[in-house]
Amino acid sequence: MLKHFALTALGAFALMSATVHATSIEPASVLKVGLWGDQFYSDDMALKEKRAKQTVDSMNAHDLGFTLFTGDTKNGHSKCTDDAIGANIVDTFNSLKAPTLYSVGDNEWTDCHRTSNGGYNPLERLSYLRNVFFKTETTQGTHPIAVKRQAVDGQPYSENSRFTMNNVEFVALAVPGSNNNLIGKEKHCIKKSKRTEVECNAATNEYEARNAKNIEWLKASFKEARDHKYAGIAIVIQADIFFPFELSDGGYKDDFLPSLNEKNGFSDFYHTLQAETHNFGGQVLLVHGDSHYYKVDKPMYEDDGRLTANFTRVQVFGAEDNSWIEMTVDPKSEDVFSFAPVILQ
Repeated sequence: MLKHFALTALGAFALMSATVHATSIEPASVLKVGLWGDQFYSDDMALKEKRAKQTVDSMNAHDLGFTLFTGDTKNGHSKCTDDAIGANIVDTFNSLKAPTLYSVGDNEWTDCHRTSNGGYNPLERLSYLRNVFFKTETTQGTHPIAVKRQAVDGQPYSENSRFTMNNVEFVALAVPGSNNNLIGKEKHCIKKSKRTEVECNAATNEYEARNAKNIEWLKASFKEARDHKYAGIAIVIQADIFFPFELSDGGYKDDFLPSLNEKNGFSDFYHTLQAETHNFGGQVLLVHGDSHYYKVDKPMYEDDGRLTANFTRVQVFGAEDNSWIEMTVDPKSEDVFSFAPVILQ
């Protein structure tokens, strides 16, 4: 049974004409975009394939310009084989009529060190993903959209990308869960893992290098949006980074993410996102997965405690729930930006 509920977003974009064209998409006054992630989780292969087909069939029944996939193409305890994180996902993306902008998650590389996941080297898995999905300057799918990448030919940071359509910039950044691959404590390195201290240190080194490139890409994307006076910027990542009021010093209890400090792998991203949002005249949307339930809210505040009115966050469905979100961008409406959860059962 499929139920389709409409929910007007709290955020707003004022979209105009497209500045980047897809090979199969013409600029339109109204954009329809599919938001999804944290999919294909079942250990039952038949059920996993059934859910994947159900989601794809549902998206194909809608007139989508493209989709934004927030990462996690498998659950967190199954093997990180080439097929599981590569070939099978390529086939799924290619079965969609709409192209897909893919932001990699933690389950397909960061967490692959776990014994249950096969004890892979996460950095090798990340390199593999880059060479499978990010060797060309296009999105995923059989009808791809041209994108600008931070690097080319599957090199490090080629997963960071962006394109513009209808005066809105869409940006993908590699910000995965599991603390963004920053090893905060030894127990988090060796837990359920065969990693050595050397490999743990390599993970933190990877985080530090990628984090710097992420911040560089985020700032450059906002600069482009300001220079071109884009109506909005939509940023897709995998991690639920938790905003200040959700952390241990504001209500969220977890010693792994105690605060927006040096132990938190998302601190730099959050502070940069906040500063850039406060310096941008258009609307800012953060799309992410990780926590596996649908929500739309406005969790960012000014330094003086006032709500940051031009920032909205949306989290996609996930895990056992393969529902997705149809996002509408209508430049003629007052709110412009709205969400319609598509519930699959």
